[in-house]
Amino acid sequence: EPFALLQYTMDVNSRRITNHQVFVSFRGEELWCGFVSHLVEALQRHGINVFIDKLESVGQDLSNLFARIEESTIALVIFSRRYTESRWCLDELVKIKERAAQGLLKVIPIFFKVEPVTVKQLRGAFGDKFRDREWEYRCDKPRTGRWKEALASVSCKTGLTFDRKTNESTFVRIIVKEVEKMLQPQGKFAVLPFSGGGQDQMDISRDSVFVHQNSYIANQIVLVSNTYMDIEYQNSVLRAQLVALRDRLQSLNSVIKMSEGVMADVFLFTANTGLC
Repeated sequence: EPFALLQYTMDVNSRRITNHQVFVSFRGEELWCGFVSHLVEALQRHGINVFIDKLESVGQDLSNLFARIEESTIALVIFSRRYTESRWCLDELVKIKERAAQGLLKVIPIFFKVEPVTVKQLRGAFGDKFRDREWEYRCDKPRTGRWKEALASVSCKTGLTFDRKTNESTFVRIIVKEVEKMLQPQGKFAVLPFSGGGQDQMDISRDSVFVHQNSYIANQIVLVSNTYMDIEYQNSVLRAQLVALRDRLQSLNSVIKMSEGVMADVFLFTANTGLC
């Protein structure tokens, strides 16, 4: 029966997806109590295993997180304002970047209320918190160097952006849709017609396309912004040098005026005393 075949296919796909695990890297209790908890519930409802820090037993060695990453098929890296204040998140990111470079892990960066350019160029509070950690571990340059490389590498991947105008429930559905798409074996399944819920699925796909287009445009903006930032940096260096030269000139003028005053006093003194 067609319906039985469809049901069997859905059951097989469900079992296949359940064998995979999604690792979610994020920072912040407030993020867990809101967005992340909704995302985890939605993924689990679709038969997808999820691992996050909160599921780790209290008191257990956090190095087990790296083993969990190795067990995972996909990593969702949720870049938020507080992400770089955690050395554990940064160490997780290094492991995620290494696995992705080896082709063993697929990564979806999610920019949660931060702009992709903020992450890529370490701007604002996001960058300040990273520099705090960099200073804290200033004696371990290789480690901080790996953090910076991982941030640059992962943030440059095609991702999804959540801003204040985004509907959270729609955004969660988009993420679930992207995860399911990544978990499907490429070229080994057919799309079966199914009545009901079609408009909702079309809306999600359309939103997903828009998000990817926005991400592409954002990447192009970053390229232009990087060039602009380089020019601005050179200008700032020249301005700083100009200010330094101006200060030195003013100091020199002050010394010259002081010397002229001293010489005038000496000349007047010698003239009055008849020493000339």
